[in-house]
Amino acid sequence: MSSGSGLSARRAPKLGHKKSLFGCQRCRSRRVKCNEEKPVCHNCKRHGLPCIYDRDAFSKKAPEKATANQMFSNRAEEGDPPESRLRRLTETKLMHQYLVETGVTIAADESTRELFARQIPKLSFQSDGLLYSMYAIAALHFARLGRDEEIEGGAENAASRYFSMAVREHNKEISRVSRQTADLVCLTSCLMRAIAFIQFQNRSREPYTPPWQWLALAQTSTSTFVAAYERIGPDPKSLAVRMIKQTAHLHDKGKLPGGSFERLQHLMDSPKQLGVTERWDSDVQDAYGRTLSYICTALDVVDEEGWSTRVLRMVLMFPMLSDQRYVELVQEGSPRALVILAHYFALLVKFHDVWWVGNVGTVETRAIASVLPDEWQHLLAWPLKVIEQ
Repeated sequence: MSSGSGLSARRAPKLGHKKSLFGCQRCRSRRVKCNEEKPVCHNCKRHGLPCIYDRDAFSKKAPEKATANQMFSNRAEEGDPPESRLRRLTETKLMHQYLVETGVTIAADESTRELFARQIPKLSFQSDGLLYSMYAIAALHFARLGRDEEIEGGAENAASRYFSMAVREHNKEISRVSRQTADLVCLTSCLMRAIAFIQFQNRSREPYTPPWQWLALAQTSTSTFVAAYERIGPDPKSLAVRMIKQTAHLHDKGKLPGGSFERLQHLMDSPKQLGVTERWDSDVQDAYGRTLSYICTALDVVDEEGWSTRVLRMVLMFPMLSDQRYVELVQEGSPRALVILAHYFALLVKFHDVWWVGNVGTVETRAIASVLPDEWQHLLAWPLKVIEQ
């Protein structure tokens, strides 16, 4: 296999765009054809991303020019399940599941257990975005427990539907965020990141495409969190402020901090040393260096504490803090970026018993190994060893 071009030779030809009035948000934004399959279209299923339908497809009439009043109508809500006894029973089941089982399992450690298990359910009555996010994650838990049939129409279908509703309401709440609602926006963002992590487990990996969109989605969530936090200010009573203070040592204002990557120094050998051709300017080196430094810090904590909840929190925060330049390199299929990503996923392998993490570390590491050029394979020794163990 050749070096330099990374995965570019394996990429499918760019899809032509045929206008789709009723396709999902993601396909329309990328200007690609959406097959409009419900609840998840082909493209979103292939990439393991949330599939959100926000246009009314019940009537295939030509769109009319909207008046000022029509632009603020409830048209986006027409796809919601109708108010009925069935909906009430479904949502009661999902709320019960979250309260008795799911909420406590979402927390990465003891410091956030009270927040996810008790405070979020109470606050959800003030925010539809937060409420629907709870329903979505509870439905995904039903599905993961093998209890899909306990929810009418299937738990996974319910999860997709409520997640779409959560995204819609979350976007509304972001547009009018205030000091009074900032906590709600931040907490909704937290749950939505967890949902994206769960859905990431089921993405298609044949053919393998680097998960840059998953990283980019986490970055967007972080930006929302930071913007809401700026609205709150240094309010010690704010839940979001407390969460940020608890993780302040892990980041530099929402970005990866600089630091030492000595224990993984071999991953920063120059292209000349490795006998490969790749981009190697200062920005690229800085992006790789910061990413490796974070992974090395997590490994240092493992040496001190073992595979503790502190390590789990660090690993979960990685997508949120990833350097924008690094995400671009992952998108380009840079072999070095994928090698480093495999080291990150190897950290997740140790937490496979956490239901919303699952086997994503193992399958992503193996998938990267299957497409990595031969001259880079020796750098995967440690991640592959972790999987074998």
